[in-house]
Amino acid sequence: MFPGDFAKRVLLAAVACFIISYLLCPNGVAEPTDDPIANSRDPRLDRTVDFSSDGSRVTEVLANLSKSTGVALVAGIDDKDWMVYDRKVVIYAKGMSLRDLMKEISTVLRFKWKQIGEENQWTYQLVQGEDQRAEEESLRSAAEDTEKKRYREKRENVISDLLNLISLPVNETAGLKTSNPWRYVLATEPLGRELAAFINGSPEVRNAIVQGLEITFPVSSLPTNLQDTVRRLATSYDSLLHSIGATEDHADLISRFDKLQITINPKNTGQQVSFLAQSILGQITIGTITDHLDIPILDPSSKVAQALGAAIVALKSGASKDEVAKQLQSDLVAAAKSSEYKNQSDRDITSDLALRRSIQLFAEQTVVTYPMVLKKLAETTGFNVVSDYFPGRPVSMEGGEKTLGEYLELVRNLFGANWEKVGNTIRFRDREWFKKRTWEVPQVWIDYWIARGDVNDGLQLEDLVQIASLRDEQIDNTIMLHPKLVNLGAGDAARNRHILRFYALLNDTQRTTLTTTQLEASALTDQQWAALQKALASAGAAYAASVKGSQTIKLEQSGSDIIEHKFSYYPTPNEQPITFTVRTGLVYRTDKEVVIPPKRVVVPAPSER
Repeated sequence: MFPGDFAKRVLLAAVACFIISYLLCPNGVAEPTDDPIANSRDPRLDRTVDFSSDGSRVTEVLANLSKSTGVALVAGIDDKDWMVYDRKVVIYAKGMSLRDLMKEISTVLRFKWKQIGEENQWTYQLVQGEDQRAEEESLRSAAEDTEKKRYREKRENVISDLLNLISLPVNETAGLKTSNPWRYVLATEPLGRELAAFINGSPEVRNAIVQGLEITFPVSSLPTNLQDTVRRLATSYDSLLHSIGATEDHADLISRFDKLQITINPKNTGQQVSFLAQSILGQITIGTITDHLDIPILDPSSKVAQALGAAIVALKSGASKDEVAKQLQSDLVAAAKSSEYKNQSDRDITSDLALRRSIQLFAEQTVVTYPMVLKKLAETTGFNVVSDYFPGRPVSMEGGEKTLGEYLELVRNLFGANWEKVGNTIRFRDREWFKKRTWEVPQVWIDYWIARGDVNDGLQLEDLVQIASLRDEQIDNTIMLHPKLVNLGAGDAARNRHILRFYALLNDTQRTTLTTTQLEASALTDQQWAALQKALASAGAAYAASVKGSQTIKLEQSGSDIIEHKFSYYPTPNEQPITFTVRTGLVYRTDKEVVIPPKRVVVPAPSER
C-alpha cells in the first residue's frame, strides 16, 4: 500500500466517524456515556418543578422532590454515608426540569448520580465517586500546603528583618521614618530589640511563630535570662502603648511575673476584620486569663503596619492625638479598600447584557444570611439559583441599586462563594467547600443531643463530654452556630472543652475517685496528664508545665435546677485551686427513651490532639 492511499483511508475513516457521531448527536458532540442523567431516556426527568430549599440537607431535598415528582431520588450509598446525605443545598427554582435540577445539585456538591433498579422505574442515587473523593482530598491538601508555605515564609522573613533592623546604625534608621514607619518603630524602640531577643532566645518559641502553632507555658519555666527578656518585652510594649495614649494599667501584672503565662499564637474565637487579620502574622500573649498584654507580630509590608507606625511616629513627634486619630482612621479605611481590591476577581461582568442589568436587592444596608440573599436574588431577577451551603454568621450587606454582576461579586466577597451563570441559572459554590466539609458533624448526633436536651431540660455532663471530644473546628464552626444546641448548654462544652477532654480519658474507677475523694496526679497516665496540662494552660494557669507529682484534682457537684460541676486542681495542699465550672440543666427521669446512635466514622479522621 502506498503512503498516499493509507493517508486517504485514514482521512475517510475520520470523516465517517465524524458523520456518524453527528447523526447520533444533534449537537455534533458525543455525550459522555457515564452520565445517567444526561443519557437517560426516562421521560419523568423532563417534568418541570418549582422548588425551594433554604439550606436543607440534600437527603431531605431529594425526599421532597421524590414526593412531588414520583421519581425515586436518594442520597448516599447507605444510612452511614452521612458525608453525602448530610450536605446542605440552597435552591430557588421555577419551571426547571427535574433533569436540570438534578444536574445542578450534583454539580454544586461535587457528587454524581447512579441509575439503579428497573427500566422505567429507575431509582437515582446521589453518591461521591472515588475520583471526586480524591479531588476533595487533593484540594484540601494543596490549599493547606500553599497557604502554610506562604505564611511560613512571611514569618521567617519578619524574624530575619527584625534581627537586621535592630543592628542598623542610627544614620540608616532615619530614612525608615518616612519610607517604612513600622520598621522604624521596631528599629528604634526597645520593643523591637526585646522581641528579637525573645524569639531567637528560645527555639520552641521561634518554631511556634514560624509554623503558626499555638503553645502555652508559664514564664517560670523559662531560663532566668529569658524571664528577664520577657519582663523587658512586656514593659517596653506597655510603655509604647502609654506613649500613644493607652490608659490601661498593667503595673500589677508586670510585677508578678512568676505567676504569668505566655501563649504564642493564642486561638482567637472571635472574628477579626479580614484586612486586619491578614496583617497579623502571629501574637505573643503575656499574663493571666483576665489581665494580659497581647503583642502582635505585624507584617511590616502591610498597609495596616504602615498606618500604625506612622501614627506612633507622629505622636512621638508632638502631633495632637485628634490629628493623628483622624489620619489613622483615613489610613485604615484606605487599607481596607486596598484589601477589598486584592480580593476582587477578574470576572467579566460587562460583556453579558444580563449582568449589566440594574437591580436592587435591599434598599439600605441590611444584616442578612446567605440563603436570604440568594432567595432575594432569585425573586428579583427571575433566575434559578442553586448553591451548596455551610451555615455561617449573618453579615451586613450594603443596599442600593447595582448591576447584577456587581451584586454577584458582592456575594462572592461577603460569603466566599464563586458564581457561574449558565443560561437562566446562577450557580454558587463555596470557595473552601473541601475545607468546610471537615467542620461538619453528623446530623444524627446533633438530633441525639437535641433530643437528650429536650428530655432532660438541658444537656447533661456526658453530653457535654461528647461534644467537647469533637475537633475544635467542628465545635467552633458547627456546634456553636447551632442555636438550639447553644440554648441547651453546648456553649459550656466549648468553653470547657479541654477539662472535659481530660475527664473523657478517665476510666470508671478514676471518675469515682474524682467525685468521692481526690484523684492524685501520680495516678494519671501520660496521656491523661498531658490533657490536664492543656486544660490548665487554657485557663492561664502557671502550673501547666509542672512535673507530675503530688498534685490532686477533685470534681464536686452542687445545685438543683442548675447543676454546677466544679473541677478543682490543687498544685499543693496550701495553695488556692485552679477551678473549671461546667453548668448543666435539671435532670429528671422520663419514660421517653432516647437511644444513642451507633458511632459514626468521621471523615477525615480526627487529628491527634
